[in-house]
Amino acid sequence: MRLEDLRFFVRVAELKNLSAAGRDFGLSPSAASARLVTLERTIGSQLVIRTTRQLMVTTAGKTLTKHALVALYEMDTALSLLRESKADFKGELKISSSMFFGRKHVLPYLGEFMKLHPGLTIELSFSDRLVDVIAEGFDLAIRSAELKDSSLKARKLTNHRRVLCASPDYIKKNGVPRHPDDLRQHECIGVTSIPKWRFGGPRGELSHTVPTVIKEDSGVYAHEAVLNGLGITVKSITYIWEDLRDGRLVEILPDFPILNGGEIWAVYPPGNFTDPKVSIFIDFLKSKYGSSPYWEAPY
Repeated sequence: MRLEDLRFFVRVAELKNLSAAGRDFGLSPSAASARLVTLERTIGSQLVIRTTRQLMVTTAGKTLTKHALVALYEMDTALSLLRESKADFKGELKISSSMFFGRKHVLPYLGEFMKLHPGLTIELSFSDRLVDVIAEGFDLAIRSAELKDSSLKARKLTNHRRVLCASPDYIKKNGVPRHPDDLRQHECIGVTSIPKWRFGGPRGELSHTVPTVIKEDSGVYAHEAVLNGLGITVKSITYIWEDLRDGRLVEILPDFPILNGGEIWAVYPPGNFTDPKVSIFIDFLKSKYGSSPYWEAPY
C-alpha cells in the first residue's frame, strides 16, 4: 500500500465524492474508481458505498480514515525533518530575548548552532521590553511572560518556576519564615509589576501583598539587593540557580511553592508556513534545555 493511496482515500472520505477526489489527484473517473477498488482489495474491506446520488463511508472506511490521518501526519513530519536536516540554511535569523535569559541561556549556545548551520547569520536583540515581533521584523522572540491572546504562533521551550529566596546573612540575622504569614515580619523586596506573591499550600492558595524595600521594575536590582542581604525576594530559578548551587542564596518556604511561575516560549509570526530556520533554532534550544533543564538540578 502506498502513501498516495491513503492520501487519495482520505480525500475521498473528506469530499464524499470519488470523481472530485480523483480530479485533485489528476485521475480520470475510471482511474479513480480503479484506485479505490485496488485499495479495498488490499485492505480486505469495503470502504465506501456508492449509489448514483451519493457516496457513504463505511465503518471500515471511517476506521481507516482516522488512523490514516495520524499516519500521514507522522510521515509528513518525518519527511519534513529529514529535508530540513539536509538543507543548506542561508540568510539571517533575527531573535529577540529578555536581557538575562538571552545572555545566560541563549548566547552560550549560539557558537554551536552557527557551526551546525554556517550559512546562517544571527542578529540578537536583548531587551526587557515586549517587542512587536511582526512590526520590528523579528523571526522569533523568546518570552517568559504569560502569553496574551494574539495571532502569533508559539512553541513552549521549557518551564521556569519562581522561588522565594534570601541570603544566608539575612537568614542568620532575621531567622527563617515558616509560613507565608510570617513574611509580615520580614523585609520583602518586590517589583511593581508583581504587587502580590501567590503561594500554594496544603489548604489552598495564599497571597502576600509585598511591602517593598526597593520598588523597582527591574529584576536586576532585586537580585542585587537580596544578594546584599537586604531582604527576601522572588526570583526565577533560571536567574538564581547558580546562586542557590553555590550557597549565595537560600530557598525559603519550599513547601509553599510560588504560583505565579511561568514557562519559556518561542513566539513567531503567524501563517500556515513556518520558516525552517525558525523551527531548527527552536528545536536546537529545546534539545539544550531538555525535559528537565539544568537549572532544576538539585542544589
